Parts: sequence; C-alpha cells; structure tokens
Amino acid sequence: MHEGLVRWFIENQRALPWRIAYDPYHVWVCEVMLQQTQVETALPYYERFLAALPTIEALAEADEHQVLTLWAGLGYYSRARNLQAAAKTVVREYGGVVPDDYETLRTLPGIGQYMAGAIMSIAFNKPYPIVDGNVRRVLSRINGWTGENAKQLWEAAEMLVHQAEPRAVNQALMELGATVCAFKAPRCLVCPVRDICVAFKTGTQDRIPVVKKRPETIRVLLFAVVQQKGGLYLMRKEKGLWEFPMFGELPEGSLVKAGSCRHTITHHRLEVNVYTGRLENTDGFEWMDFSELPVSSLTKKILGTITENLKLPKVTK
Repeated sequence: MHEGLVRWFIENQRALPWRIAYDPYHVWVCEVMLQQTQVETALPYYERFLAALPTIEALAEADEHQVLTLWAGLGYYSRARNLQAAAKTVVREYGGVVPDDYETLRTLPGIGQYMAGAIMSIAFNKPYPIVDGNVRRVLSRINGWTGENAKQLWEAAEMLVHQAEPRAVNQALMELGATVCAFKAPRCLVCPVRDICVAFKTGTQDRIPVVKKRPETIRVLLFAVVQQKGGLYLMRKEKGLWEFPMFGELPEGSLVKAGSCRHTITHHRLEVNVYTGRLENTDGFEWMDFSELPVSSLTKKILGTITENLKLPKVTK
C-alpha cells in the first residue's frame, strides 16, 4: 500500500509553500493554521504571516496586536496566542531552534499529539504518526472500519510511518483525503489504493467512516451596537481583539435597528441584531480606527451589515 501511495503523492502533490524546504518554523505555522481550516482558506494568511514574521525570533518579539491582526479572520485565536507563547519559549530555552524531540515539543503551548507528530514527521522526517480528519477517513475506508476506535487508527498510522518515508507517507494520507478520498463523492476511480480499499470493494464509501453525531447547536441572541463619530467606531478590547459593544439584552440609548446577521462559533449559533445610534453608557469603550485593529470575523460581519443596510462607506483592512 505505502509504495503506491507515496508514489502517487510525489506525482500529484499540491505545490504548497511549506513543502519547498520543510523549514520547521514554516511547517509549524502551517499546521497550526490548518487546524479547523481548509488549505485554500489558510494559504493567504500563511503567506502574509510569514512575510511579516519570517523567523521564529520575529514571532517571539512581535507585539500581540500585530500577531492577532495577521490572524484576524482565521478564528480560534487561542491558536495564535499559543503559537507566539511557544515561539517565545523556543527562543528563550532552545536558542530559536525548533526542537526535534517529540517529548520536548509536547511541553510547548498548543502542541498536542497530532501537532507534535506533524512537526516531527513533516519537518524532521522522523517516524511519528498523525491522525486528522483526512487520515481517519482514508484509513477507515481502506480497512473497512465502521466503528470509532482512536487507538486502532493511531496504531495503523504508526505502522505506516515505519514502512515508508514518514514525511511522504503522512502527507500522502492527508493529501489523498483532501483531494481524492473526499467525505462526499470520493473520486475512487483515480485513487491509488482502491485495489486494497474495503469500502470501495463493498460500495460502502458513503457509510465509512461513521459520521460523528454533532452536539445540538445552541442559539444565542445578541444585540450589537455600532456607533460612529468622525470616522472612528466605539469599540472595546476583548482577549486581544477589538469588538463592537455587544449585549445580552438591548441596552439603554437612542438606537435604531439596522439589520441582523448570523454567526457560528463551535456549537453556538449566534443570532445578532445590529443597531446603530447612541449608547447611554459608554464606560469601558474607546473610539477607534477600525481599519487598524485586529478584529474577529463576527465583528467584520456586523460592520458589513451596517454598511450594506445604511449604505455607509466600506472599511477595508
């Protein structure tokens, strides 16, 4: 299996920038960005991030404001904070050299089993397995596994990295899952391992792997207020990001509804009613230039609702 899989990867891999030299810092940044994010979405963020912070020393020394501004729109901002905290540790304790030891990597903020395995195998070509959603789907279909057994998956992945070049086989599994062995409508006729794939032989691709039951989405009603003065917006800083005033119930003030929007964060679906006007109590808020701030995708969506419905000038970042 591994020979055909690796050969397929060498011939068909996407030309991704971190694959040029497999610099450990570059691999680390890309893997952090790719958590919960598609390659196509993460790629422009990756390129901007490394253009601004080309070395681990630059990341360690950067102001958090700059890091979060570069990350703004990717979501899951704890990833960026952990990445910078880990970079500071690497610079302080390891001379700016990313450790090539699995257990050492696991001590760094934000690095768990998957991340450590990805850095060890992809950056350093050492035999450590990785299991993400793509690898889970590929291995489950090949073996015809209809149950959910994490230990079984990790053991199968570990066996493969000892049979072939770790860097190649791990990326091949992920690449196959991302481009051929898709969740819906897998392209089985061009799959390099279809001859040994139990799911293909039995026609059960649509039932393998088992779809995890998602927790019920919780709807949360929020009220957002956009107040503008001289090109500045009334905002506040929350965990390094700037946001418009948001409340669980409509606050006091001279407010007019300007529209609404929806936003999902993990299992919370936010129903946001957007108002414009004047707040009665502005304690804790500041007048800020939106274009210079790190903001979340929700904040951008709220401003978009205002500019669309009230025909205000669009703010570009």
